[in-house]
Amino acid sequence: MERIELDEEHLRRRFITAGVLLLFGAALLAYAVMKFLTPAAGWQVIQANSTGEASCAEEITFLYEAASPAEVKAAAARYTDACQRAYRLFHCRQEFEAVVNVCTLNRRPNEVLAVDGALYEALATAVGGGRRELYLGPIYARYGDLFFCQDDAQLVNYDPRLSADVAREYQEVLAYANDPQSIEVELLGENQVRLRVSEAYLAYAEREGIDRFIDFAWMQDAFVVDLLAGELEAGGFTKGVLSSYDGFTRNLDSREGSYEYPLYHRQGGEVRFAANMRYWGPASMVCLRDFPTSEQDFGRFYTLRSGEVRTPYLDTADALCRNGVSSLLCYGREKGCGQLLMEMIPVYITEDFRPEAVAAMAADGVQSVFCQGAAVYYTEAQAVLEVSEEGGYTAERIGP
Repeated sequence: MERIELDEEHLRRRFITAGVLLLFGAALLAYAVMKFLTPAAGWQVIQANSTGEASCAEEITFLYEAASPAEVKAAAARYTDACQRAYRLFHCRQEFEAVVNVCTLNRRPNEVLAVDGALYEALATAVGGGRRELYLGPIYARYGDLFFCQDDAQLVNYDPRLSADVAREYQEVLAYANDPQSIEVELLGENQVRLRVSEAYLAYAEREGIDRFIDFAWMQDAFVVDLLAGELEAGGFTKGVLSSYDGFTRNLDSREGSYEYPLYHRQGGEVRFAANMRYWGPASMVCLRDFPTSEQDFGRFYTLRSGEVRTPYLDTADALCRNGVSSLLCYGREKGCGQLLMEMIPVYITEDFRPEAVAAMAADGVQSVFCQGAAVYYTEAQAVLEVSEEGGYTAERIGP
């Protein structure tokens, strides 16, 4: 997806749309997000160093409690290098010198290539258990432009719900993307990877101008945050929290002390503060939601005049965006964000949201919190929730 410069009228319309969506919840949302991201005494936001190299730092917030300016400098240096490495590895449109990345795999199908260990692990996680989201690259490339439309009428060029022609084109891609004989990431061990693509798919891609077979797309920051967490932990910088703007968090802190995670719930056109969840690190947390919480989010959601919302979460069956509930928070202490996300996808990207499926994840170490109506449901027996009594919310545990 090529990001385009938005004119002032476009920006004005998007901010108005956001205002309509958030309504009275906007002030509460902004307050709580700032509270979540504002460090207490002794804590600070570690900024990546300005080196002139592209990085993913603008999508991540790194809070850290440093004992000295020297520690801040050392943490910033480690963080900067990790952000640059992650940016290069997961880029699907540009190659970099001496780096085999997602773009390289797309441009050199059917070749055995040695990749960075972090990318190898991300690929293994993304396709584990037969998941096929990674193979929707051609659809993500087109569908992503939907979020930059300036008027509902423009959605017909990208939205399979509004255009039979678009739906048919997406189905053509899905016939290949969902077929392991047409495309498959082969993990050969020792960080050796081959993106196997059939001759028929290659011929189709050439006819249609497709140059992106795989793409982490909206899932990317889950694996980016995991990479950053691994690098910081390896350097001994564990007194901190990494959070991406799109809902992926890694708490590295194993010391005593608790953290709070604000939970929100969209009902119709209004986003309401539902509860604060207190938790203890280290932990991985993933929150999938159908509403924006920051300016960056306006590249991930589109609200039609009818109030319908388009999200980036595409179902591999038909390339329609789906979300079973307004937001679903999952967290675990033994798994990274990438692993959590891939377990959440079949539970969240559905029109038939089943609380029993959420409860089943808890048996595998994945705890959850979500809202339905005025109830905040949670699975962990030890969870500490402070619900919004003003909003009329109550808390109820599900599962054994």
